[in-house]
Order: sequence, then C-alpha cells, then structure tokens
Amino acid sequence: MPHPPPARVRHDTAVGRSFLKLGVGEAAARIIAFGATVYLARTLGASVYGVIVLATAVMLYLTFLTDCGVDALGVREVAAAPEALPTLLPSTLGARLMVGTALMVLTVAVGALLPQPDGAIIAAYAFTLPIYALGTRWVHLGLEQSGRASIGRLLSECVTVVLVLALVRGPDDLGRVPMAQVVGEGLGAIILLRLLPAPLRALRVVLEPARIRTLLQQSWPLIAHALLGLAIFNSDFIFLRIFRDSAAVGIYAAAYALISFFLNLGATYTMTLLPVMTRVRDDRPAVTALYDGSLAQVLAGAIPVAVGGALVAPRLIVLVFGADYLAATLPLQILLWSIPVALIRNVSQSALIAYQRQDQLMLTAAWAAGINVALNVALIPGWGLAGAAVATLATEVLRTALAARYTHRLGLPMSSPWRFRRVIVASAAMAAVVWWLGQQPLGLVVAGGALAYLLALTAAGGITLRRGALPELTP
Repeated sequence: MPHPPPARVRHDTAVGRSFLKLGVGEAAARIIAFGATVYLARTLGASVYGVIVLATAVMLYLTFLTDCGVDALGVREVAAAPEALPTLLPSTLGARLMVGTALMVLTVAVGALLPQPDGAIIAAYAFTLPIYALGTRWVHLGLEQSGRASIGRLLSECVTVVLVLALVRGPDDLGRVPMAQVVGEGLGAIILLRLLPAPLRALRVVLEPARIRTLLQQSWPLIAHALLGLAIFNSDFIFLRIFRDSAAVGIYAAAYALISFFLNLGATYTMTLLPVMTRVRDDRPAVTALYDGSLAQVLAGAIPVAVGGALVAPRLIVLVFGADYLAATLPLQILLWSIPVALIRNVSQSALIAYQRQDQLMLTAAWAAGINVALNVALIPGWGLAGAAVATLATEVLRTALAARYTHRLGLPMSSPWRFRRVIVASAAMAAVVWWLGQQPLGLVVAGGALAYLLALTAAGGITLRRGALPELTP
C-alpha cells in the first residue's frame, strides 16, 4: 500500500516561533530601553539629549568595527557547522576583544581632543566596546537557542534602565548615562557566556592577531555594508546639526526612537531567519516558500504599524515625549513608511548572506549612502525635519529595490502585491476603526485598531485557527 506523502515542513512557521521566543524578549528590552530614552529626553532636554544622540551614533560605527562581521556571518557559520564551535569560538572572541580594546583606547584619546562635553561622553561610551567583543549572541542564534539570547538582552536593558532612573536627575548628570550602559552591557555579556553549552563555557579566549586578518577577509563586505548603513542612519542627524541646531537633532531623534523600536524588531526577525535559510538554501522549493512566507509575515506586522501610527502620530508624540516635541509629528508620519520597506530589505539581506553574497549587500548600501547624502544636502536646508525624513524614506526604497533585485538573481523573486491582499484589507479595516474612534483616549484607539486588524486578518484567512493549537499567522 502506498505511503502518504510527508507533510510539507513550514519553515516560515519555524522562523516565526523562533522569532517569538527572541522577539518577545527583544520587544520587552526595546520597550524598556525606549522608556529610558523618553526619560532622558524629558530629563535632559532636547539640547543635552542631543549630546547622547551624537555619542551613541558614533558608537554604532565603532561597535560594528568591533563586531568584525561576526554577528551575521557567525550565525551562518554556526548554523552550517555547529561542531566547529570549540575551535571557532575562542579565536573569534579573542580577535574581537583585541579590536574592541584598540578602538576603546583610540576613542578615549580622540575624545579628549573634541569639544566638551561631547568628547567626554563619547570616550565614556567607548568602554562598552571590549564588552561587546565578548558577546556570544551569535552563537545562541546560530544554535537556534533564541530564548537564551533573549534573556541576556532583557536583563541587560533592565539593569541599564534601573541605573539611569536612579542616577540621572537632570542635565548635570549627563556623565552617568554611559556609565549605566557599561554596567548593563557587561552583565548581559556575562549572562550569555554562562548560558553557553557546558563544553563551550570551559573554553578560554585565544588572542591570535592573525585571526583578525582572517575575519576581515571574510567579512569586509558585510562590515562595509553595516558602516554605510549607519552612515545613512546618522546622516540625517549630522546634516540637521550642520544646517539647524542640536535641538533639531533631539526632536528628530524623538521621532526616530519610535521607528527604531520596530526596525530593531525587524533586524531580530532577520537573525532568526538566517540560520533556517542557511540550512535549506540548497532545497529550492523550501527556500522559495520560506522567502515568500517571510515577506508576508514581516508585512503583516509592518503595514498596520505604518498605517495606524501615521493616524495617531500627533497624540503619540505628545503622550510619550511631551508638547515640546510636537514638531516631531510630521517626520514620524513620513518615517513610519520606512518600516515595511526596511523589513522587506531585511528578508532579502538574509537570503544574500545565506548564499554568501555579502558583496552584493555592500553594493546596495554604497549606492544608497551616496544618494542619501545628496538628498539630505538638497532637502534639509529648505525643509528641515521633514526633508530629513523624506531623504531617509527615499533611501530605504532604493536600498530595498537593489536588494530585491539581487535576491531575484538568486532565484528568489519578490512576491506579487496580490500576495499581501489580506494584510492590505485588514489594515484598511483598522484605519477605518481608528478614524471612527477619533478623539477617544489613545489607549482605546490603539486597542480598538489592533483588535479590528486581527479580526479582519482572521476573517480574510491570514490567521489560521485550529482546535488545540496556537493561532498560526498565514498572511
């Protein structure tokens, strides 16, 4: 008697579950960190808060240099060959530690020469670099132990926020902010080290300068991509500071803080997608289904956020940051549409990394960085905050189009817009409910819109309900 065909494995569902484990912790950590951002923006004022924004922007560059591309490539390598970890881990941590320590010393020296207090704050933040170098999040994600990575991240943010709330009472306490960050990052690194499998915990860091060269040879396109991406991210702030003032930077940062929360969740989804895509990349039907399903999943979360967020943006800004930041409303409404665009790009980036096409990833960022600078120079002098937001959105569209084009060459075409019809219909229903609720309390408006979206998506077949099982997202 013939056997029934095996059930098709839903790899996108597996990614969704892994993301749920990591994403819940990441979301909680981001909410906690966002609370600290709001507290600092209100407590320090827009001008002093702008110093923190500038310092953290500089640190993003140095952090990616310290990473040596391991946070992405390491996940891929661990997923492909976990048995190599006893050799891979000690030398990789050692190489990153040497790079991070050298960058810390250099940053402290340069910080002493910069205008103050900016230079001192940048120098203080530099002490996080050796700590970041010892991070093992990439190991946990490569082993698909996303829950452990989530725990480390959550506890790190909790400690940082507690210290910020306890130590920062006004502009005079500016120097205590990076101190809180150093302590929180240190705790997170220790926790993730302790959560490694027992054989790996017994290993010792190996300092091999030659390993730095090996890492950079493998990852320089990815590092260049990350640095160019940061240049795009920070370009707005830099040109706002040049053409306007630090207060404009602080106001724009308030709008971007809300966007960053969702962009970071999208990056988290990418890190849970990468190991699965690496495992199935040679199975054409499986990887095609995974790519298509992942695009649908990210848009199921991103489109309603963009639609609903644009409708409630003025009230949201006042509620979170206060009336002094009301000028952030229009930039926020524009930037919200970069969320679905960026999340599509994140899925394409996972495919490019899984297929070892970091060179194409770098090209997307190189073209976008050049266009972004030109747009900022053209738009910010006349249009200010709104001009910066338009430049960012246009740049994201370009980056995503290029990434999708390269992914198409791998045999993974972008899905037809018809594929996302359920999400679009449900988002329209949500928008109608949000508009109807009007000036009701903001919490009620958000809850009503979210409920309307979920009900409409379920009715359209985008959420599958089965007896005895959790609801499954099938947009």
